[in-house]
Amino acid sequence: MQWTIEPAAPHVPIIACLPHGGLEYPPDLAADLAMSPDELRSDLLTRELYDFLPELGITTITTNFSRFVADVNRDPGGDQHGGFRDSVVAAYLNSGRPLYRQALTPEQISYRVSLAHAPFHRALDQAVKQLLCEYPRILLLDLHSFGIDLAGDIIVGDRHGTTARPSSTKRVQQAFSTAAGLDVSLNQRYIGGWTVKRFAAHDRVDAVAIEVNQRCYLDFSQRRCPAKPPLGDFDQTRRRLHLAVAQIAAQCPS
Repeated sequence: MQWTIEPAAPHVPIIACLPHGGLEYPPDLAADLAMSPDELRSDLLTRELYDFLPELGITTITTNFSRFVADVNRDPGGDQHGGFRDSVVAAYLNSGRPLYRQALTPEQISYRVSLAHAPFHRALDQAVKQLLCEYPRILLLDLHSFGIDLAGDIIVGDRHGTTARPSSTKRVQQAFSTAAGLDVSLNQRYIGGWTVKRFAAHDRVDAVAIEVNQRCYLDFSQRRCPAKPPLGDFDQTRRRLHLAVAQIAAQCPS
């Protein structure tokens, strides 16, 4: 599996990661599920929305695996097999619906972490190490989307100022609002998960989470659950995201 997508242009001091865009669920693991893998939600089409990242010189860390194999944005040393919001291998959905016919064993959980979680973060750490050999500081953009009904287009999260310098967070906010014309809020419900939290104490990494409202590019009015919503203004949303990220890249100090 390809975890790292190298830049197709001269690289810039930015790493982007897409932790929840994958849908792959290995058949041997899917046998344990109490539902079809097709029912499991993801950050729909985020990899497609941001497929321009390499052309901007941005190193990209991604995964094909569904977040339900092992959620790379959860702490593997924390809750192992409980709620969707907290566990590295969720046991049930927010609704309380069980994901599995019976609880997974510690050995099964450990295997999923080694398969889908650990390689992602090894790739991320290696990319950070390489770029810090060339630049005094780097910016990490942790890219997500949300489907719940919240106002606005973009939520920027820096865990209330703990994972990035204020100037870096402000630069990200302004790019999405000014260059892209999107409605941006800061730390509204989504403040950034474990991936950005990992870098809170790092003195050379500014880590910022970006959440895109799925209503910007999907048509929820035509959704027929459990089917995924059809496309809405996908192309326009992708162009706006491209404008924002291109501005961020252009403003990075060399």
